[in-house]
Amino acid sequence: MALQPRGSWHMPPGMKPPREPMFNLPTPVLVLAGIMIAIQAAQSYFLSLDQRETLLLTFAFLPARYGAVAQVFSFPGGVLGDIWTFVTYAFLHGGWVHVLMNVVWMMIFATVIVRRIGTFNFALFFIITAAAGALVHLLIHFGSQSPLVGVSAVLSGAMAASARFAFSSGMGFSGLQGLNRYPCQSLSALRRNSQAMGFIGIWLVLNLVFGVFSIFGGGASIAWEAHLGGFIAGLLVFPYLDPYSRPPRKPKPPREDPPKKRPDHLKVIK
Repeated sequence: MALQPRGSWHMPPGMKPPREPMFNLPTPVLVLAGIMIAIQAAQSYFLSLDQRETLLLTFAFLPARYGAVAQVFSFPGGVLGDIWTFVTYAFLHGGWVHVLMNVVWMMIFATVIVRRIGTFNFALFFIITAAAGALVHLLIHFGSQSPLVGVSAVLSGAMAASARFAFSSGMGFSGLQGLNRYPCQSLSALRRNSQAMGFIGIWLVLNLVFGVFSIFGGGASIAWEAHLGGFIAGLLVFPYLDPYSRPPRKPKPPREDPPKKRPDHLKVIK
């Protein structure tokens, strides 16, 4: 007689095993990757040169929108375009190498952040870090006519955010596998964490090197300023979006009932 090992589980006859998902990634990451790849495909294979130019003028971040050029040239989108391009530029890329490299990094670091803070908070995180990257880029390149594109500022913010909890257990980035529930380290504790500071230091050096020498992108300039803005924003804003790092709410004081009035027939007559 065959013995069934303890703890094993056999599927009932006729029942099909559950299908494993093709990509074990959060839906927001898959959606973002799909949108970015679709936009790049449209630019490469379907849009004319004039249409690609219109797309960049409408959705890329252009510091020239806020300089003297805006006095003589009307940019698509007007005032609203001046606002939405602080975020929409993150969905555009400078080529297939650029978009595919960013998608890979997004699958690593954005996945960790989405699983920890949820879809809605990640949407806020995406908007804040993208806008911070564009703002720093604007301050340094005010009036420039070169467009800023790419989701790297958001990815830099995700890397900074992950550094605030990945090294809490002393396990390094192996602690990012699964759902890490360690609270964020304070900035002072982060400074005392040699692993975290080593990671941040390496990121800063590499970002500076890539920005100065433009190693990637076929000679295109890498917007290290936007990376830095996103990194700083992600480092600072993440605890406010992280459900594992929010301080517990103070309990409300007990409500005092008003003093009961003595019935009229019990009042003492003086």
